[in-house]
Amino acid sequence: MDRRQEYEALLRALEETPPALEYTVQRSLARRRRRRWGMRLGIPAASLAGVFTAFVVLVNTSMPFAMACSGVPGLRELMAAVALSPSLKAAVEHDYAQYIGQSQTDNGITLRLEYLILDQGQISFFMEVEGPYESYLVKAKCLDGAGKELQGGLGISSVSFAGDTLANAVSLVADDSFQFPEEMRMECRVEGQRQTDGIAPEAAPGTGSADGEEPEATFVFTFPMDTQSLNDCRSLPVGDWVEVDGQRLRFGLDSYPTHGRLTVEEHPDNTARLAGMDFYLEDETGRRYEDNPAGSVGAIGNRRMCDTTYFSDPAHLTLYITRLEWLDQGRERVTVDLETGAVEGVLPERVSVYARRVGAKGGEVAFLAPNPPESSETNIVLYQVAQEVRWKDVSGAEQTAWSHSSRSGGEIWPGTPCPEGYFAEIWNLEDCPDTVEIDLHFSRRNMLEQPIAVTLQ
Repeated sequence: MDRRQEYEALLRALEETPPALEYTVQRSLARRRRRRWGMRLGIPAASLAGVFTAFVVLVNTSMPFAMACSGVPGLRELMAAVALSPSLKAAVEHDYAQYIGQSQTDNGITLRLEYLILDQGQISFFMEVEGPYESYLVKAKCLDGAGKELQGGLGISSVSFAGDTLANAVSLVADDSFQFPEEMRMECRVEGQRQTDGIAPEAAPGTGSADGEEPEATFVFTFPMDTQSLNDCRSLPVGDWVEVDGQRLRFGLDSYPTHGRLTVEEHPDNTARLAGMDFYLEDETGRRYEDNPAGSVGAIGNRRMCDTTYFSDPAHLTLYITRLEWLDQGRERVTVDLETGAVEGVLPERVSVYARRVGAKGGEVAFLAPNPPESSETNIVLYQVAQEVRWKDVSGAEQTAWSHSSRSGGEIWPGTPCPEGYFAEIWNLEDCPDTVEIDLHFSRRNMLEQPIAVTLQ
């Protein structure tokens, strides 16, 4: 019997509740799975029967307690893996971690899929890799149990992390239309790399790829999914319009067990589009819920990620906005000449452009922008200036460059230093004409000395 079978056998045994307590346990479990605003799981403890009932309910509804009782190892490692995310830590503590415990080895690399944490808005996988490399890149594709690709609002992140340490390797974020299957098939490709020089160690005889690329390993995991918690969400409806930095916005909040989503709607008469926002939430006790939590994407459409309020169930909640980025009408893009560096259009304040030709058909465009106030000598906080670079090739087809790199200090390119207090956002272009169009991410960026407060509840 493997670890998962032992765990499930224990839970089945514990589900056999004494008849006198059966209705109490069922009621408690139902309330646990169907939380709504203002509801609490109440278990009487004034008598021996109450204490026994509390024990049975705890085992059946608490993953940490049940795992400890069953002797399944690894809970300490899972808690360490979610330590930087208050939302995921709370989800584990409240029975939202599903143990998988599958392991496979290929090409000298062992990949262990240990846990997943699931709700309707997000699924996080926790993995561990062992092998001859110092770090690993995990690329995953998720399908249903029959091997059919999942459709509808699903994003998969490929993450590099150190081996032999349980880590949140892949997070999937779904929109409201996505349906999680009862059984999932996950296909993973793992690439290993030395951290020191970026070169993979020599593969064992017969394990290298035929085309000379670095050896890699492939894995396929199939596992059932506990979808009982998919309806667990607490929502604050979108409120009235409020004026924020000269524009009108309104806000709502959805709190899932693993994360929160702040909905931001913009008034159609606004003269600028909201391009970015830093914020936090605060309840009546002074507890803060930060934006952009660890292990999550920053935003999806008009919804911005934050720590969840699902388990704390605050009576009052206030939104505090600390930074705003706006894209004003008529200032959405600029045109840059790679030969002369001339710019047509209006750049954001304190932002300048360097441009140059590279060879006959290539080019580079560098945006110089000031380091934000929160930066320090050891921690440079960078932000995005351009959204994309576009041009038309000789056939008239539109081409787009999406990737870029950023650096602070040193040289932008040979002979062109990066000024002190600034960073450079560098776009590398291939097979492009002399003139390119650049869509800006923002036209003005406001760091607020005093946060703007908006009451949500």
